[in-house]
Amino acid sequence: MLETFGVEPSFFRRALRSDFMRDGAIVFASTMFVNVLNYAIHFILSRRLGVVDYGIFTSLLSALVIVGMPAAFITLVIVKFTAEFNAVGDRAKIRILSTRVLGLGAILGCVGILLAVALKGEIASYLRFTDTGSIIMAAVVLAIGFTLPAMRGVLQGTQDYVALAISTSIEALGKISLAVAFVYLGWGVSGIFVGYAIAGICSFLYTIFVARRHWDFGPALVAIDARRLFQSTGAIVLGTSAITLMGFIDVPLVKHFFVPTTAGLYGAISICGKILLFIVGFIPMLVLPKAAQRAAAGRTPVSVLWQGVGVTLIFAVCGLVAFLLIPQFIVRVTFGAAFMPAARYIFPYGVAMSFLALTNVVVTYKIALHRFDFVLPLLAAVVLEPVGIYLFHTSLSSVITVVIAVTGFALLLTLLRLPVQFDRARIAREA
Repeated sequence: MLETFGVEPSFFRRALRSDFMRDGAIVFASTMFVNVLNYAIHFILSRRLGVVDYGIFTSLLSALVIVGMPAAFITLVIVKFTAEFNAVGDRAKIRILSTRVLGLGAILGCVGILLAVALKGEIASYLRFTDTGSIIMAAVVLAIGFTLPAMRGVLQGTQDYVALAISTSIEALGKISLAVAFVYLGWGVSGIFVGYAIAGICSFLYTIFVARRHWDFGPALVAIDARRLFQSTGAIVLGTSAITLMGFIDVPLVKHFFVPTTAGLYGAISICGKILLFIVGFIPMLVLPKAAQRAAAGRTPVSVLWQGVGVTLIFAVCGLVAFLLIPQFIVRVTFGAAFMPAARYIFPYGVAMSFLALTNVVVTYKIALHRFDFVLPLLAAVVLEPVGIYLFHTSLSSVITVVIAVTGFALLLTLLRLPVQFDRARIAREA
């Protein structure tokens, strides 16, 4: 029957033998489960909170992502080097690196809480609301987010995707059950972040328990190459910061420049558009450890790149078709009738997020191969976005046009000098 449609059965046999496809199925299933729960939170809370309070929630959520960028750096550093150490069987280095980064994350979390306490009035004034308690609780969530990724990075780097899926599912289940319960108890936006904090703590306890089985408590075979570690960390910090800022900085800017109702609508637009970004978020989770491990073992990782780009394109196209044909249905089901004016904007915003998703895959592949020529182009793009929004914020359409232009520009520049041929000699020199 497969031959009738022009599909060779060997294609499916090869797909089933591919570790990318097998692990991808696990990560995709868990990611979709988490995404469904996360969007269920928005589905419920947008109706319970109303447009204005929902705008406060989404602006704080976006601010958390921006301020919490070091957590993304921590994760990528852990994943990259854990994959390399795992490839050569040196698990003592995995323990040493992860415990040191865990300590750094704890310090950053404490600093974040102290800054939130000191600046809560200024933050509330900038975002145009008065509930400073929600700022403090958001900072607690941020502190947990600085430590949890270090342990998840161990699971991702060793490709223990089942344990990683359980870790993320624990957090997502805790968020939807506790945050929604606290809102219905009348705790408002602050209650949401109380629930998020408890969920994060539960996930952290499980994650550190399972991550320890990938450690070796003996001495490392050789010392960790500090120069290579700092070089990778610097490039990851700059590149990941740029991608995160391009994806989230528009929401607090719109909250500042527009009236609360319009800002609430834009929060819904952003959440809908990021459906595409979040759905394909599992692909870099596969690309980084697999490409890094293959390169460290002297095998070509190029197939990992093509599989990652191909799967991203498939999901992006399917999502954009849905945004184009049934935008009103998507907005109504996700947020309710009060947010219907947002429907006309979700397709163009989805285009921007598709560009950003592809950029993320390419950048992740380059990080795995220790190629950091993407840093300057992304930094240029991230400067252009807030400048463009500042200059052209006459309407939501003009803001979204800026976001599309910047993300498309970033993708084109990142594709330059894309290493599609595997240079074993170069990898050996850098290792």
